[in-house]
Amino acid sequence: MIYYFEKRIWMNFPIFLLFLLFGAERLLSEEHSTMPVLIRTNVAHRGASFLAPENTLMAYRIAISAGADGAECDVYSSSDGVLFLSHDKIAKRTLGGGDQNLTQMTYAEIQKFDAGAWKGKQFRGEAVPKLDDYLELLKGTNCHPVVEIKMEGIEQPVLEEIRKQDLVKATTIIAFSEKVVKEIRRLEPDICVAWLYSESLQDKGTAEENATRLTELFIKKCKELDTTILDVNHELLSADLVKNLQNVGIHVWCWTVNNVNRMDILLDWGVESITTDRPELLNEILKTRKKN
Repeated sequence: MIYYFEKRIWMNFPIFLLFLLFGAERLLSEEHSTMPVLIRTNVAHRGASFLAPENTLMAYRIAISAGADGAECDVYSSSDGVLFLSHDKIAKRTLGGGDQNLTQMTYAEIQKFDAGAWKGKQFRGEAVPKLDDYLELLKGTNCHPVVEIKMEGIEQPVLEEIRKQDLVKATTIIAFSEKVVKEIRRLEPDICVAWLYSESLQDKGTAEENATRLTELFIKKCKELDTTILDVNHELLSADLVKNLQNVGIHVWCWTVNNVNRMDILLDWGVESITTDRPELLNEILKTRKKN
């Protein structure tokens, strides 16, 4: 009997060790971070970007109408210090320009680009918005700001714009840059901050096969960055990974999901926030699930 008990413990030692690790890390994370967590289940990616030009006020108006409870934007600074919305630093893809680096141009120069024509003739004349235009549009609605900071060194001015609109407690900051996440946590403890992450699993196996490795990586990084929110490429997620992270107090968000079956699966796993180009589709799924 004793031998059987010892054998079972030995055979399951990795699981037992992970259980102890997770339990300890959860206590540490709860003591370490006092950051507020805002759950925006349906986040419109660059606005309702399937239906309208991304990062334009038109896209955000449609996102609001589509029932999104969050709307993500991408922020850079112009050479003269104006914070503006664009996913790309280069003008070519969405602004009809060439290889101009937008961060090396003044905002007056950036305003000369058309941010809508690439999407269709009906969108011609859409301007490149400033961050404060976006914040002012969302203020007072049920669609809250989710601001991705695309370049390092603009954390303070971004926060100043958010404070000016009195939106600190309604806004989430997201960033791939660990430096940006750390700086935002230092500058404004009362704002919600998520760390963005992606990688290719090519030659590394399936998401399920990578669950343990990614669990260890995300626990370590979230602790270092003093955040309890991970916003990850949905292709990296598995049921085990979501469960492992939730067990240690990490909130799992993901991007960018446009397939309704995948949305349902992720919600079943317990993913708390989904960023999508199709907020109208996700809104219908959430309504149906609520009825059931």
